[in-house]
Amino acid sequence: MATIGNAPVFPTQSVLPGNLQVTGNATISGSSATVNGNEVRTVGTSGAILQVVSVASETETTVSSTSYTDIGLSASITPSSSTNKVLVLVSAVGRWTNSSSSNTGGGSRILRDSTAIHTAQQNSGSTPLEERFQFNGSTTGLFWTRLNVHVLDSPASTSSLTYKVQAAMHTTTGSGNVTFQQNSSISNSTSYITLMELVA
Repeated sequence: MATIGNAPVFPTQSVLPGNLQVTGNATISGSSATVNGNEVRTVGTSGAILQVVSVASETETTVSSTSYTDIGLSASITPSSSTNKVLVLVSAVGRWTNSSSSNTGGGSRILRDSTAIHTAQQNSGSTPLEERFQFNGSTTGLFWTRLNVHVLDSPASTSSLTYKVQAAMHTTTGSGNVTFQQNSSISNSTSYITLMELVA
């Protein structure tokens, strides 16, 4: 075993046999090191993950409006540098329903505090349309889907940031609505939002 104090300095491409124990501070001036054949990237390397925040929600929320509404899914993160990015991963379970043969569907929006960083593509009627279903017949139609959205955000901030998910219906014809995180005898659904701070 080699034991090194507070200021280790190695020649380029040094190979040390056995185990290396660092009792003080050590500095890697390059972008990575290899440990047991696996690359370890330094914190300052572009793309390195500095922190991860993940929240799961089972709070049942129904959206029946063409205006964006919170679905009960949010998480907060405080970036360590204003130049870093935040990768936002959303996976939300929704049950879409309609009581007539008309179309139904809708879409999502992700907010960083009050700023929209993702908004579902709109149709000619300016309402969201990420998910769309055609119900044929007069009986109630039901569909369960998992809405997955990934956004790489550049918040330019070191303050605490809250990211939340909203949804809106494409149309309310036929009493269409979507219920996220439904809790019932036939469905118990969990939605997730994960935030990752990445070095720019």
